[in-house]
Amino acid sequence: MYRGKHFLLTFLLGFAGLTVSAQQQPADSIRTMLGSEIPDTVRAYNMVLLAMYTEPLDLDQAHSLYKEAVDFSLSRNLDYYAALALYYEATPLYLSGDRDGQFNNLKRSIALLKGSTHHNAKSQLGTLYGGLASYYQSVEKTDSAVVASLQSIEILEELKKYRSLAITCINLATTYQRLQLTEKQKEYVDKGVTYGRLSGDKDIIMLSYLRKSNYYTEIWDFTSALAAADSATPYFSDKYDFSRKQNYFLVKANAFQNVQQYDSAVVYYQKSHDNAAQTGSCWNMTEPLMQIGYVYLQQKDYGQAEKYVKMGLEIAEQDSIQVFMKEGYGTLSDIYAATGNFPQAYESLQKYNVLKDTLQSEERKKFVLDLEKKYETEKKDAQVRLQELEIAKRRSINHGMTALSLSIIIILVLVYRNFRQRNRLQEEKILKLETEKQLSAAEAVLKGEEQERSRLAKDLHDGLGGLLSGIKYSFTSMKENLIMTPENARVFERSLDMLDTSIKEMRRVAHNLMPESIFRFGLDAALNDFCSGINESGVLKITYQSFGLGDAKPDHAISVSVYRIIQELVNNILKHAQARQALVQVTVSGNLLLVDVEDDGKGFDAGKIDGNKGIGWGNIQSRIGYLGGKLDLKSNPGEGTIVHIEINLG
Repeated sequence: MYRGKHFLLTFLLGFAGLTVSAQQQPADSIRTMLGSEIPDTVRAYNMVLLAMYTEPLDLDQAHSLYKEAVDFSLSRNLDYYAALALYYEATPLYLSGDRDGQFNNLKRSIALLKGSTHHNAKSQLGTLYGGLASYYQSVEKTDSAVVASLQSIEILEELKKYRSLAITCINLATTYQRLQLTEKQKEYVDKGVTYGRLSGDKDIIMLSYLRKSNYYTEIWDFTSALAAADSATPYFSDKYDFSRKQNYFLVKANAFQNVQQYDSAVVYYQKSHDNAAQTGSCWNMTEPLMQIGYVYLQQKDYGQAEKYVKMGLEIAEQDSIQVFMKEGYGTLSDIYAATGNFPQAYESLQKYNVLKDTLQSEERKKFVLDLEKKYETEKKDAQVRLQELEIAKRRSINHGMTALSLSIIIILVLVYRNFRQRNRLQEEKILKLETEKQLSAAEAVLKGEEQERSRLAKDLHDGLGGLLSGIKYSFTSMKENLIMTPENARVFERSLDMLDTSIKEMRRVAHNLMPESIFRFGLDAALNDFCSGINESGVLKITYQSFGLGDAKPDHAISVSVYRIIQELVNNILKHAQARQALVQVTVSGNLLLVDVEDDGKGFDAGKIDGNKGIGWGNIQSRIGYLGGKLDLKSNPGEGTIVHIEINLG
C-alpha cells in the first residue's frame, strides 16, 4: 500500500515543479539590472525572478522579495505581475506547510488576473486554477479540486496550452482516483496522454504514460501497465532531474515485477537505488532495496532476498524511517519462515507488530489532529460564511434602497417623458390639422381657380368666339355683294385679317385657360401641344421629352396641376430668363412623377426666391404643396436654372 502512496506523492510534486518553472538568472545579474533605469514591467518581472532565485538560498528573504514585487506591481497598476509574484510564492508556502498562506496567495492571484488586461493573463489564469486544484487535493477537498481543475481545463483548452493541459488532466485523474471514480480517472489519464503528445514536450509525455501505467496497476491490469510504461521509455532522458528519473525507474520496475519479469524489475529497482544514492536521499534509497528483496522472495532466492532487505533495513534504521522498517521486518519474517528459521521469523514478526502498532498509533494521532484541524477550519469557515452573509444582507439592503431610489427616478423620468410625449403629439396633431386646413384651403382655391378658368374658356369659346365667327361670316358675305374702290377693298381685306387674328388669339387664350387636349388626349399630349406652340412662335426653342407618361394616365386633378406648373415655369422663362433653349422632361417611375424644367438663361440668386412676391412662383409652390410634392431649385447668375419636382401618384 505504501508504494502507491509514494508514486502519487511523486507525481504531485513533479507537477508543482513543472508549473512553477521559470527562467532564472544569477541574483547579482538581476540586482544589477534592477539598479538601472528600466521600464516598470521589466522591473516587476525581474523582481519576481529575483525572489524565485532566492528561494533555495534564503526562504525568509524570498518571501520579503515576493512582497516587494507585489507592492511595486500594485503601485504601478501592473496586476498581472503582482498575480505572478503571489502565485510563485504559493509553492514555497506549500512546501513549508503554510496552507492558509498558499490558499490566500492563490485566491488573490486569481482575482488580480481576472481584472488584468495583460495578453498572457488568461493563460496564467488557467494555470492558476490548476494550482488551486493541487491545493484542494492537499487539504483533501476533492470536490473543490475537481471544480478548480475543470475551470483550468476549460481555459487551457480554449488557448490550446497542451503542456499545462496535460499536467492538469493528470492531476485531475489523481483526484478521481481518490474519489474512486475509475471511469473518470481513466478519461483524464487518456486526456493527459493526448495533450502530452500534442505538447511535444518529452518530459510531459513520459510522465503522462507513467501515470497511465500507475492507473492500470491500480486496476490490476498489469499487462497494460507494462505497455504504458514501455511507451514512456522513448521519452526518457538521463538529463532529467532526480524526481523525473525516480518516477520512471520505480514505475518501470513495478510494471515488470507485476508481470513476473523479475530480472528486468531488479534492474530498474537498482537504477532507482543508484539514482537516489547520488542525492543521498535515504527514503528513496531504502524503497528499491526492499523491493529487490521482495522480488527475490517471490523467486524463492532467500539468500538474495535477505541480503537486500537487510541493506534496506540498515538505511531505514539509521534514518528512523519506520514505515520501511515495518515492511522490512515483515518481509524478513516471511523469508525466515520459508527457510525454517522460526526463532528469527518470530523475532522479526514481533518487531513488525511493534512497528505496526506504533505506526497505527501515529496514524490515529494524525487522524485526530486532522479532525481537530478540520473542525477548526470548518469553524473558521462558518464564521467567515456568517460574516459574508451579514455583509451580503447589508449589501442587499443597500442594493434594495438603491434600486428603490432608481425606480422612483425612473418613474419620474417616465412620467415626465410621457407628459412631453403627450404635448408633442398634441402639437403634432394641431400642426397636422393646420396643414390639412391649409391644404383644404389650397385645394378649394385651386379648384375654384380651375372652375373659373373653365367657365371663362367656355364663355370665350362659345360666346365671344361664336360672335366673332358670325361677324367674319357676315363680312365675307358682304364682300361678295359690295362694289368697292381698290383702296376700300384693301382696307376691307385688312379688317378681315385683323378679325381672323382676333379669333385665333381668343382661341389661344381660351385654350390656355383650359387646354381641351388634356380632357381628350391626356397630359402628355397637352404638354406636347403647349411646347410645340412655343416653338412655332420662334421666341424660344423648347424640347419636350416624356418617359412612361403616356401609359401612366395620372388623375385629372394632378394632370391639370402639373400642366399649370409647367406652364407657369415656361412663362417665367419667357418673361425673365432671356434664354435661347429650354428642356421640359416628365418621367413616371413607379408611383413617382418627376418633372424637370431647365433653361440656358441668365439665371438668378436662388436664395432670394422666397422673398419674391410674384403671383406665378406662389402659384407653383401652392400647387406643389397641394399635391404633396417636393421642389428642388438650382440657379446662379449667368448659369441658367434647373427646377426638379417630385410628385407621388399613389
